[in-house]
Amino acid sequence: MPSRGLSLARVVLLLGALTLAALGTPWPWALLWLLAPLVLAGSLLLAWRFGRAAWLLPVALAALVALAEAAPGSGIHLWHVLWLPAAAITGVWMGLREEGGGPTMGERAWMHAPILAAAFALPVLPGMSGALTRVEARARVEEQQVLQTMPADSSSWRQMMEQSLAMPATDRVRMLRYFAPNLMFGWMVLLALAGRALAARAAAWRGWPPLSRAPIAAWRLPDAALAPLLAGLALALFAGEAWRPGAAVLLVQSLLGYSVQGLAVAQTVLLERGVPPVFFLLLMLFLFAFTLPVFLPSVALLGLSDVWLDHRRLEPSPDGTA
Repeated sequence: MPSRGLSLARVVLLLGALTLAALGTPWPWALLWLLAPLVLAGSLLLAWRFGRAAWLLPVALAALVALAEAAPGSGIHLWHVLWLPAAAITGVWMGLREEGGGPTMGERAWMHAPILAAAFALPVLPGMSGALTRVEARARVEEQQVLQTMPADSSSWRQMMEQSLAMPATDRVRMLRYFAPNLMFGWMVLLALAGRALAARAAAWRGWPPLSRAPIAAWRLPDAALAPLLAGLALALFAGEAWRPGAAVLLVQSLLGYSVQGLAVAQTVLLERGVPPVFFLLLMLFLFAFTLPVFLPSVALLGLSDVWLDHRRLEPSPDGTA
């Protein structure tokens, strides 16, 4: 276990890195670089220490979010602060599972479901369409300025920017409606990892037991994780256009989760057959680089099949053994 001084130094370094990132981010998005990790870390530690009483924190944050969104002239909208209650729910969920060995890696990934729900709701929030229109207009101006400073040659980067600027504004906004939820979910997961790291350092500084760890080779999403995948398919097939961006984020993130599970299955099977870990890593990098359109769907299907076939025999048997 690291000493208290080392744990404190790691906390300071991590907070310093988050602060630097916040300084380079426009207001009020900059707040999330620090608030989201701190909220998740605090809610995790509170739940670990006080149990279910920690659910009061997400409730209180939801009330504060509503007040901040309603405050005139604050410049804060629901899509800026919706992530804080979601991070708190994730933190409480993680903290409640720390006892008894803690969650597996796949279960911990599933605990980001509140953040996924926030990303799903993002495109249909009131005023979000107008916000994306303003983002597109500002991005168009900046792209035109960059294009003017570039040499007039036929570089692929210049051609790509010219093609982007030639697109109608409505098409670019439509692309943003699909891209923004996935980008926000990825960013919030990164901040959640930072928050868990802060919680681990704080627990070590307080002399608490270390937070649970789990190998990625044991990654197995719980059966409930099929719900976002099925919901995304249903919305993509039967819902209106307004719900398509939300359906896309459910499908993309679900498939990424099952892709990681497929990689974990492949790693376990190959290592059990004596394949060196370095060879496995090189093989995955080769397949990713040269067969990406086939590789990702293949590992996603492998991970999805693990839900029923349990290739690694991780599912407990009726007699209680794996």
